[in-house]
Amino acid sequence: MNSTNPILVYAERLSNIRQISISCSLHTPATLETKASITPNGQILTVNHDGVKASVRLPGPVLSTQQINPVWPVGAKDLSWRLPLAPAGSASQEEHDVPWSANDLQPESPIVCRQCQATVVDTGLIKVWKDLPSENWAEMMEFWHCHKPDHGHAHDESLASRGYGANSRISAQSGVGFVDLTSFLLAETDISASTITHSLSSIELNKETGNRDELPKTEPSNALQAENSPVFCTSCKNQLGVLNDQTSVSLFKWRVQLSDKSQLVPRIIPSLDHCFSAMLLATMTRSGCSKSIILPMKVQVQPGQNNLQPAGATSSQLLNIWVFNSNIAFSSTRSDGPILAVKVFYRMVSQAEADKMLDSMTSDVQDINLPIDAIGEVLDILDRSNGFLPPSNRHFKEWKVGLLEKWGKD
Repeated sequence: MNSTNPILVYAERLSNIRQISISCSLHTPATLETKASITPNGQILTVNHDGVKASVRLPGPVLSTQQINPVWPVGAKDLSWRLPLAPAGSASQEEHDVPWSANDLQPESPIVCRQCQATVVDTGLIKVWKDLPSENWAEMMEFWHCHKPDHGHAHDESLASRGYGANSRISAQSGVGFVDLTSFLLAETDISASTITHSLSSIELNKETGNRDELPKTEPSNALQAENSPVFCTSCKNQLGVLNDQTSVSLFKWRVQLSDKSQLVPRIIPSLDHCFSAMLLATMTRSGCSKSIILPMKVQVQPGQNNLQPAGATSSQLLNIWVFNSNIAFSSTRSDGPILAVKVFYRMVSQAEADKMLDSMTSDVQDINLPIDAIGEVLDILDRSNGFLPPSNRHFKEWKVGLLEKWGKD
């Protein structure tokens, strides 16, 4: 990654039209001496200008045109090209891979806190991993049951007795790890009681007493008691997930990792942008809406916990995201690459504006819930990716342009 080179080059693969779109921002106006060239294999673009050279690996091989001359227009600081992908060039299909699906995970592997490596689930406890159905599975089953031919309207009690009413939930099972888009659903009995707690005040108290392994006598020994409350690593204080009820815990994939003691355990671990982009694409597939309001996850805040707002937001601001292109690959002289990504527009909106969009009868906006600290991290990711683009490409009307890395292989 090179953030000091005064030449900024951004290349984006447009799979649908099999082209590479290239934008270049120069520190001084282009002259007749400004040159742009491509290696014979069509994979690397190099720009030479005013004694400075910048190169970027393109997100797909282009037809071998070794010289892009003349650079036009002379006197401009912003340059752009559209180059056709080579016949053998990759044009990835529209696939929404799930970060760490059940098939990617090795049974009996321990789960540890990603930041401090504290053991959250011991080796050998999780005997099998199972993928959960999509989050709207219960509502779809209820719709099918109520509207299938030759069947009258079913009562909620009847649906619930069949296990797929709208209020149904999948119960955690000891020894089984359930996997959804962004988290692992585990039985509370499989969680290491000494490394996870529902209250930051418990951590501070244990530090003061000098005994981290023992919990305050005012709490149950398993440290988990309030339903729908955040749970934290006792070592590094990071929120690892949420307590769903008295028997199950959801661990966020971007906060934990599976110990890599076997080659079958994935070496590439999902980041927050992998998980969040998967949420956006799943929401868009399910609802047909490309716009979302990101709402802080509602949790029971324990005494002594701070309810922090995400960076860049105030108590009356919410993140509004619009998926512009769900299937790109990009390279930039300010990032590693090529990278599979979702291209989005984003902005901050007031609570009143968000409510108006969500409550409209013709609404094309869906709501997505994230922990409040994760929303701040998403904003940081988007703002950082905005800097990968030339200044002329960083805004669209009142929106900023951002890039979210996708999980998957190119």
